[in-house]
Amino acid sequence: MGNGQKRQGSFLKRLLVIGAGPVLVVGLGVPYWLGQQVEKHYADYLQQLQRFGYIQVENLVYERDWFQASASYELIIEPELAQAYERLLGAEMGLSFDGEPLRIVVNDRITHGPFVGALATFEGRAEASGWLFEQAIHLEEDEDFARYAGRVGFDQVVEGEWEPMAVTLASGPLLNDLGVEMRYQGEYLGGEFRYDSSSGEYRSTNRLGQSRLVEPSAVHTFEGSTTDLVISFPQGVLREIALRSDDAPMSTESRDLQEVGNSRIEGQSVEVKLLFDEQGRFADLVAHLEMQGFESEAPDLYLTMDGLAADFTATRHGDSSWYGQLGLSLDGLTVREQYSPGFTAQSATVRLGLEPESEAHFQLAQLWAAEGLQIQGLEESITFHVESSYGKLSRTEYDTLWSLIYEAIASFQWDDPEALLPIFERMEEAGEALMAGRSVLAIKPASFSMGDADIELALEADLLLQDIAGFDDSFLLDAENRLDLSVEASAMLLHRVAREVLRQQYNGMLSGNELDAMAKEVVAGSVEPMLEMGVVRREQDGSYTLKVQLQDGQLLVNGEPGEWLLEQF
Repeated sequence: MGNGQKRQGSFLKRLLVIGAGPVLVVGLGVPYWLGQQVEKHYADYLQQLQRFGYIQVENLVYERDWFQASASYELIIEPELAQAYERLLGAEMGLSFDGEPLRIVVNDRITHGPFVGALATFEGRAEASGWLFEQAIHLEEDEDFARYAGRVGFDQVVEGEWEPMAVTLASGPLLNDLGVEMRYQGEYLGGEFRYDSSSGEYRSTNRLGQSRLVEPSAVHTFEGSTTDLVISFPQGVLREIALRSDDAPMSTESRDLQEVGNSRIEGQSVEVKLLFDEQGRFADLVAHLEMQGFESEAPDLYLTMDGLAADFTATRHGDSSWYGQLGLSLDGLTVREQYSPGFTAQSATVRLGLEPESEAHFQLAQLWAAEGLQIQGLEESITFHVESSYGKLSRTEYDTLWSLIYEAIASFQWDDPEALLPIFERMEEAGEALMAGRSVLAIKPASFSMGDADIELALEADLLLQDIAGFDDSFLLDAENRLDLSVEASAMLLHRVAREVLRQQYNGMLSGNELDAMAKEVVAGSVEPMLEMGVVRREQDGSYTLKVQLQDGQLLVNGEPGEWLLEQF
């Protein structure tokens, strides 16, 4: 019995020794293997940075122990881009620079192994140097540009947080010598970041608390903001950069009203999205600005708006040509200017755009509109809506113009700007060729009203520009030219416009009845000759109409032959 127990105990000991060997090997080998994986992912991350093309990674050092590692590297602006930037600033401001513009030194401390609940955890900091941070601006209080901490999950997703910190920036010797003295103090509240290597997506959120920018002419106060950034580069190719910023109220208090006025914005948001094609070339830009509650006051100008929205889009077609649209909308606008009549408007809209029409042609489109426009001194409010397009323009010549623009940028030299003169001459020739062909001018039913009196106009014309400029009937009556114009104006509008002109001219010297009588005479004196000539017609409802048509070489005015009208010009 005793010998049996001894043999069983000896067997268990041998079994534990045999089992402990692999466990010990695995226990010691896992941290080593995990350290290798972390080092590989770290190198892959830096390669992704290199692919952006605008920055370079230098002086990489990675030292790996059994459970920990330390790494450092430096980021610089791509040398050719840095030199171009220095030449630009040097030419514009007459400055010279010592050293490189920007160098960011990053130091990371990494802990890996099976005992941290992740593939690895890390913490790090970044320091900035170069003449941007030494001569142009100066970072005070803290040598670190940023501090952060995070983890790398077993799914290889990196998540972390930016640490809060106080930020104080002051203008450096370069800006001070130019008379640009400023000081910025702000509270950085931290944020979060996330990087997924499998999808190639980086996300970051940053929050700012109260901050203050002091310059000689004004003090700017910012209540806070939140910024979200998304960068997408699947398969290592940059495809999208999206930025959104939501800002709390901000104000400007003038220290010199001759330079800057007092202003306040209750809030605003900014969205910018850059899209790239499959080769990583810049292809699309989408931007949106929205502002609420704007007020500005200067000695000679007072401006308020309930809201503002601005949109800008640009899209590359082919190798170099760009098309896009710019839009601006204002709500609740009030403007008062010294020595000029002020005005208010319920809303105002402006939109300009370049749009492809077909494979061969493009058009220029525009919109001008206002509602409830009340000009100081006018008795009636004004509303108008004008939407037009100028199309059938050659895309071939437009492409040529853009290729010459790129050629001029590539050939530009600060020490020999006259080298661009031949390219400018070719650009002028391309512009002339662009406008020389046939084009279509269209005005969608445009309306203008003063109170309840209005006028409407519609136009569509397919002409050669030189025919319009020369106004020669031998060219205008060409069989290929086409024009269709219609105008309808209410008698009340003509009366109100004439009355308002007289009221402004006599400045209160005439009574209302006298103004009405004189306005009636002015309208009659202007319209009757045109009625007799048949240029305009009086309809049964009292409105006046004009219809002009040009087709197949024949000009009709209100349905009658109108070649005689050209002789009047």
